[in-house]
Amino acid sequence: MRELLELQDAAEETRNRFRLRRPSTHADFELRVESWRVFYRVGEDIIFVELIGEKRGNTLWIEGKEFVL
Repeated sequence: MRELLELQDAAEETRNRFRLRRPSTHADFELRVESWRVFYRVGEDIIFVELIGEKRGNTLWIEGKEFVL
């Protein structure tokens, strides 16, 4: 995941890295890596990882609890 965020332009949208369609108080971007989801914001020189969760079916799980963005 480090390679996909730190070594590449984290704000550049790709098939698995994109800006969230609906505004969220948690993050601006989502990165998909297999069943994992990383939600983050991009600052001038830093990437703020806000949430990391696992997607099972249509449900996002963070810290063992169902989570809704």
